Amino acid sequence: MFVFALAVLLLMLTPGPAILMIINIGVNFGFRKGIPFVIGVITGANMVAISVIFGLATIVLNYPILRLVLLLSSTIFIFYLTIRILTQNLQKSLQQNAQNFSFLDGIILQIINPKNYIVQITLFSGFLIWDEYFVLEAAIKLLITNIIWLPMHLLWLILAVAIKRINLSKNKLRILNFMIAGLMLGFLLLSILNYN
Repeated sequence: MFVFALAVLLLMLTPGPAILMIINIGVNFGFRKGIPFVIGVITGANMVAISVIFGLATIVLNYPILRLVLLLSSTIFIFYLTIRILTQNLQKSLQQNAQNFSFLDGIILQIINPKNYIVQITLFSGFLIWDEYFVLEAAIKLLITNIIWLPMHLLWLILAVAIKRINLSKNKLRILNFMIAGLMLGFLLLSILNYN
């Protein structure tokens, strides 16, 4: 169980699209505006984890047309979020823009995020604890992941808010947004290049 918990923790330290979005929301809009998105991300991650446990994710990933639909959906949605990051109006209407990054955005991002499926399949099909007690093992793994996911996602949000409190200039904030958008586009490119 310790190795499994360590794997979950280490995976939380490698930012994917969800954590990059949490950082963006925290830096630009603050802690309270980021909470609904964080809860959506965790809810979406649990939905994918449950689909992995019940074998639904395996079905999707074994059919090329369904994998292509997942890849296209994630590419479109992540590109859409990237454009929103790049076009944020940093001076006039932060509150208005912040409302657009919602609980539902977090769920959708996790459901169509290819990294999320890879992570969940790795966690729930690997790291066997009690392979003869499948239901108990799945329940304990879900409990462990959620005990780690919630504080770690909130920690990423708190770190982003700490950056916000530094009171970055408009140009530095724009550079940070471009870096986050660039990392998200890099993730998209890697997903597309690894599609086979």
